[in-house]
Amino acid sequence: MRNHFKGLFRKNAEPPQPSEFIQTVNKLLDEYKGLYQGEFPYVLHERLSEIQVEQFEAAAGTPLPQDYRDFLIYIGDGAAKKRQFPLSLSHAKACLEYCLQEETEPDYISRPFSADSCNRAFHEDYEDGDSDMDEDAADEHYNRLYSEALQGTITLHHDGCGYYIVMIVTGELAGQLYYIDTCHGQGIRKVSDSFAEYYLKWLERRILERRAELERNDPFDCVITKVKLGGNVRDLTVKKAEPPFEFQFEYFCPGDFALEGGHTELTQVHDRLVVSLYMEDRSFSPVAYKKLEESASPVSPASPVSPASPAPPETGNSSGPTMNLIGDRSEHIVIGQVRRLFKYDTGELAFPLYVEGLEQEILIRGLDIPDLAVGDRLQIQGRLCGEVYRIQR
Repeated sequence: MRNHFKGLFRKNAEPPQPSEFIQTVNKLLDEYKGLYQGEFPYVLHERLSEIQVEQFEAAAGTPLPQDYRDFLIYIGDGAAKKRQFPLSLSHAKACLEYCLQEETEPDYISRPFSADSCNRAFHEDYEDGDSDMDEDAADEHYNRLYSEALQGTITLHHDGCGYYIVMIVTGELAGQLYYIDTCHGQGIRKVSDSFAEYYLKWLERRILERRAELERNDPFDCVITKVKLGGNVRDLTVKKAEPPFEFQFEYFCPGDFALEGGHTELTQVHDRLVVSLYMEDRSFSPVAYKKLEESASPVSPASPVSPASPAPPETGNSSGPTMNLIGDRSEHIVIGQVRRLFKYDTGELAFPLYVEGLEQEILIRGLDIPDLAVGDRLQIQGRLCGEVYRIQR
């Protein structure tokens, strides 16, 4: 059954002039690609010819929405990498069959889609109205409902854990996109009126996130002087060469599990790192702050205090190092100044704090400070973490 569409895709001449949607997509893709040096992470399969698309429509027994059809012909047959939007036509069919746990005929997507049937299959609170059926009849009814739940759709994205984005291709809802939870009882919800609307928003969001990433990262070089292992988490003591400054931060390394007293090849003493630092306000690691007057004293790393001790007193001296380790798991007090605010807003509560002694910015995440302004001096206490970009030995 999986070979129904095999052999349908043959090369053809260039299609006619693209639509405004396609012209906008091409412009945004060029902009997105221009934000990367080297390998571009968003790779598309080759475009389909108009004949290939017509052959697919004939086998499926239904026309495709025009904007999606144009995308296949002018842009590409879906993303080549996992978890990117949209799936290719061939992967969409495989994804659908994986969800249904059964093979489908080519005309499955031409059968009428019913939002009511879909919710009956996937929403735990949806009233079925057939409570009088015996167990066998109920099983047969549910299996049929589940089998019919996604007919009339093309799967555009699998977000993992049973979450899908599908495009309706039949009936009154044709062209609309829905988010469907097939595993956790949340049913379906509409996410867009059209493929074009959703794709442009998706692509613009990727561009915004990339611009924010470039703006926020402040990577620098350092050398590991000590490693404390703790499963997937390790405390790294590192030395920054210019200016010379030694400090500790926590590094989460999900692909390298090593308990204290063990050994890891990934992070060893004398390894050279390129890192950026951040503090993040989370339930297991809260971040606290207070605004300081311009004369507030920095904290000297030469005299650490216990986690239960109060913050060091303010002495009026504003020179020297401004970061102090106050406890295990890389908990620090840092003092710095807000020298800029971010231009690109992704909806995340985040700002850069310039720490003078370190001469680097630390990204502060999840901390909502009222009336935050350029020039503010802050004392922030929390877990200092690092994102590692490169390790050399």
